[in-house]
Amino acid sequence: MSLEKYLSKSIQLNEDRVKHCLEMGGKGEDLFKELTSAIKTDVAEDKQHIDFYWEGKRVDVKGPKPMHSRGYILLEMINIWGHHGWCSKESKADYIAFQFPNAFYVFEKTELRNKVVSLCEKYEPSKVRRENRVKESDGKYKWIGRYGKQDVFTYLEFEDVKDIIYDTISI
Repeated sequence: MSLEKYLSKSIQLNEDRVKHCLEMGGKGEDLFKELTSAIKTDVAEDKQHIDFYWEGKRVDVKGPKPMHSRGYILLEMINIWGHHGWCSKESKADYIAFQFPNAFYVFEKTELRNKVVSLCEKYEPSKVRRENRVKESDGKYKWIGRYGKQDVFTYLEFEDVKDIIYDTISI
């Protein structure tokens, strides 16, 4: 199944949103590949949160987001279907690379996950805030999920994680 069909059918995004997601993600992935010579994975591995093999590492690449220029990152622990998210123990990625305006910042997933667990309130499913479009500053260190979905994520400030950066790839 193509990624486009997966996004439009499986999570029922409208055509414009699918196009936007694919363009932004694709541009970020293309740039990561250009800068690192990483090898792109197939759709089956993509669904397991592995976008690339880079120097023997399985990497999930997160494209540019407006929140990055505001100094925040989003970390997904449970996806919209209630399955493991890209920052969970079960994700097959070893590393997560976030595209910021001037660089990709690469983190070891386990260290990033440990940072989330140490900074966030204790996880209790009944206390997940179900609301769409929560401001990063209002969702920092809190468990959030979108209304009508099963996802659980949080926001951290870049300052919270800069001490665990594995690698920086300048753009």
